[in-house]
Amino acid sequence: MMRVKDLLKEGKGFFHTLEGDKTVGQAIGLMSGYNLSGLMVTDKDVPKGIFTEQDLLRCHLLFPHQDIHTILIKEVMTSALIVAEPDETIDDAMGMMIKANIRHLPVVGQGKIMGMLCLTDLVKAHVGALTQELHYLKDYISDLQDAAHD
Repeated sequence: MMRVKDLLKEGKGFFHTLEGDKTVGQAIGLMSGYNLSGLMVTDKDVPKGIFTEQDLLRCHLLFPHQDIHTILIKEVMTSALIVAEPDETIDDAMGMMIKANIRHLPVVGQGKIMGMLCLTDLVKAHVGALTQELHYLKDYISDLQDAAHD
């Protein structure tokens, strides 16, 4: 069974961080420049929250007339982090994300951010595992049919 740490070993889970005292404007610049849909928010390398496209929408609703260069990330980030541990299965991580209706899942081990997976990473891994299992089953059935004809 594939685990979250296996995806990290494959190079998935790359993430960017931004300190909470930076502005929404700075976050948007970073997200746009690196084609990101979410950033980890830290305070001296300690994970404090996450800032995603959804938080940007909420920011616009909370501060409709305020300049994004004056709104601090820590004022609009999601601070209630839902995280995965490296040894969790892909299925468990996907289930957690679906239940919480989130698209970004930080992976935290020993109090440190090890990566941030998106729902697409997990779905691709899950579909790949199912495809591989289907291939093995087809081969097994074919071998059984060949044995029956002998």
